[in-house]
Amino acid sequence: YDCLLAGNVGAYQQNILGLPINQSPSVFGLHPNAEINYFMSSAKEIYGGLMSMQTGTGGDGGGMSREEFIEKTATDIQKKIPADELKFLKDTVPTPLEVVLLQEIERYEGLVKKMCANLADLKRALKGEIGMTQALDDIGIAMFNGQLPGAWAKISPQTEKPLGSWMEHFLRRYRQYSDWAVKGDPAVFWLSGLHVPESLLSALVQASCRRRGWALDKSTLYTKVTQIEDASLVT
Repeated sequence: YDCLLAGNVGAYQQNILGLPINQSPSVFGLHPNAEINYFMSSAKEIYGGLMSMQTGTGGDGGGMSREEFIEKTATDIQKKIPADELKFLKDTVPTPLEVVLLQEIERYEGLVKKMCANLADLKRALKGEIGMTQALDDIGIAMFNGQLPGAWAKISPQTEKPLGSWMEHFLRRYRQYSDWAVKGDPAVFWLSGLHVPESLLSALVQASCRRRGWALDKSTLYTKVTQIEDASLVT
């Protein structure tokens, strides 16, 4: 990247046209891996724009229309939402791990209530019983594109999953919380199924310090890699 020290306007223009259009990260003093995030973000933006251009007007040809597809998807999600509310009741003072469980259940039930309300209103709006707000329209667009609605993503664990995979994750979280509440503290925790995994790690340190009489400010966690793949083998 050299700049001409002398010359007319045409010479400068010709020199500029000779420069590469795409610059490598090294030009800006960055590692070559910095380009990976740029390509990923660009690809997501392009595919997102293409998906948003879908009209979904296949009803005239005998296929399912956009509104019918959204309504069917909403109904399928409603059927999958657990009917039993998660609860954890204890008369005595909860342990640090039980406090984490209470907080996780509270966040999960808040998400469930949000989903139920949004899906019911969306189906009513599709039928014309109520007005279609911008928030409901955004949820419908996301469901039509197979994406997680932003209104749900805000109160869910951070994820990049599409809607189908996210629903599987959503149900697995319910099973973990339910087993935890009924059977007690598990021997193996699924960290990815927690809204705030950091709180569990802190609670484990607190519980260990209480049990062993250690100083909390002088205790920490360390990781040991094992070859155990079956959770039932951990006791």
